[in-house]
Amino acid sequence: MKIADKVKMLVIPLVLIPFMIIIFGSIVFGRIYLNSVYGAGNATSGIESYANPILIMNGVAEEIISEVQGDTEAHPDRLLDTTYLDEINNRLNASKAFLLIRIEDELYYTGQEDVTELENQLPAYGANTELEGGLFVDAERPFFLRQQDFSLGDGRTGSAFIITYTDSLVRNMKQILIEIMILVIGVLMLVSGFTSLYIYWIFVRPLKLLQEGTERIKEGNLEEDVEVLSDDEIGQVCQSFNEMRLKLKESVDERMRQEQENRELISNISHDLKTPITAIKGYVEGIMDGVADTPEKADRYIRTIYNKTNEMDVLINELSLYSKIDNNSIPYNFVKINVASYFDDCIEDISMDMEAADITLEYQNDCSRDTRVIADPEQLRRVISNIVINAKKYNQKQNRKVWIQVKPYEDNYIYIGIRDNGNGIAQKDLPLIFKRMYRTDSSRNSSTGGSGLGLAIAKKIIEEHGGKIWAESEEGQGTLIAFTLKKYQDENS
Repeated sequence: MKIADKVKMLVIPLVLIPFMIIIFGSIVFGRIYLNSVYGAGNATSGIESYANPILIMNGVAEEIISEVQGDTEAHPDRLLDTTYLDEINNRLNASKAFLLIRIEDELYYTGQEDVTELENQLPAYGANTELEGGLFVDAERPFFLRQQDFSLGDGRTGSAFIITYTDSLVRNMKQILIEIMILVIGVLMLVSGFTSLYIYWIFVRPLKLLQEGTERIKEGNLEEDVEVLSDDEIGQVCQSFNEMRLKLKESVDERMRQEQENRELISNISHDLKTPITAIKGYVEGIMDGVADTPEKADRYIRTIYNKTNEMDVLINELSLYSKIDNNSIPYNFVKINVASYFDDCIEDISMDMEAADITLEYQNDCSRDTRVIADPEQLRRVISNIVINAKKYNQKQNRKVWIQVKPYEDNYIYIGIRDNGNGIAQKDLPLIFKRMYRTDSSRNSSTGGSGLGLAIAKKIIEEHGGKIWAESEEGQGTLIAFTLKKYQDENS
């Protein structure tokens, strides 16, 4: 659910629920209170009774008035019985009212001790015959009265009055209003608390979790996700934050891996440069000290120094080339190459080196004579040369062989495979041979020498050509290094 929908839903409890609870509570609470104060005989109900004191007063003695009215019509002389009148007055007192009986012009019965101020304010006999309900008298002490006229058996007339002072009603109404206000405040506090909890759970809590996640990242902790609590906009932000964390972690891990490789590269370069330098230094010292005391020894020392400097030159050139390839700063010269012609020339050059090294070379090209690829001839030659050099180095067998095969591959590629029958590569080392400066001889004291960059350079060049390169090997049986190049497709073909 979206945040906008949740906010809309939040308006309902904020507005409607307090309003409904206040109205309902006021009616119920006020009704219960009035009944408890003025008696269960209060017949008036509804919220209008709390806004209109007349209606409240009118309902206070309705049942008793009806009873007195019935007695005045059926047994009017009962109104002369003070015991009966005391019973009626006691019932009225429970509703904060009292009874007055006037016969002719004199008070016969008073339900309250001091009624002097009322005598001149009571309406005359027959004055309220057409008045429905009660009468409010605005006196020094305002009161509300109900009047019921009657005639006795001896012909005398009288009136029964039920009196309620309004000051007691005002006090009670104030009490009701105070308690209703307490109810309103309680309801508002309850709804406010619920709303605050809802807002915290829906909005503040996920934002707090998100803040904690940012603090963890600031401290370098990239391992822990932010908990996603919902699928709304905030939940989507948390999900995006987690995806960002993963990307950042991958970036940091990659940077650390590269830094580790750089440290290893520097260490390996130092070692690989130190070896020929140490040899050169030793032979130079031998010449200086007169150890090479014959022309043959001097010639051998000089040739050794020359070979070692060549090794250093090759190493430095390969490092420079790899740096350019790694930084994408080497300019490629891509052209259309006829596969048959190119590899025929390439094999012709390689065969001379193979023959000099006493290695048997076999070549097979199964592509059609018109097959072409888009490639940089110089860099492609470097790839083949690096693979062939490795095939020469890591083969200590007597009958050394190298097979080169070119053939169509899948739909739009050609396959170039270079296989030897040399020492082979352990399966644990096979996935690592294309890493820079990696050698299966971890001690780096192999007599084969080399920078360890040859296959890493080959991999970079082939990937820049849009192909892929891989290795297959079995220890003691030899190694296959294979790569693919995409065919050139003539638009008119």
